[in-house]
Amino acid sequence: MARQRVRVTVTIDKSSINQLGVRRALYIVTDTTRLVHNRANILTPVDTGNLRAHNSMRVFSFGTTVVGQVFNHVNYAAAVHKGQPPRIIRPKPGRGPNAALRFKGAGGQYIYRRKVNWPGTRPRPWLLRSLIEVAPGKGFRIVTT
Repeated sequence: MARQRVRVTVTIDKSSINQLGVRRALYIVTDTTRLVHNRANILTPVDTGNLRAHNSMRVFSFGTTVVGQVFNHVNYAAAVHKGQPPRIIRPKPGRGPNAALRFKGAGGQYIYRRKVNWPGTRPRPWLLRSLIEVAPGKGFRIVTT
């Protein structure tokens, strides 16, 4: 029996392949982002609950890139996440030469001071910690720039 040559032409539709890849990446990134968000809600420092209530997430794609974000837009979130250095607190400028800071003391009496040495706060990076705990287990590598 004689062998016959068969000629096959394969056409690769790059846009279809990219679309399949983006769809699969969107699923994986959304799942991982949701897990990071859930872990961040557990790790968020709680005083009043406002910080935890404002943890948010979003996933979006553009072209062949898929991005997942977990964030918090509360005005003091960065100060809690990164901490604050020690510093001296003084009255606002323009309040006059006798301006003072006023605090309510333990006995209900007011205490006046021209300056206060504030010790600062330690960082409490709940967002970063949740990313570090969750993402590697889902096959992601954390890269800092």
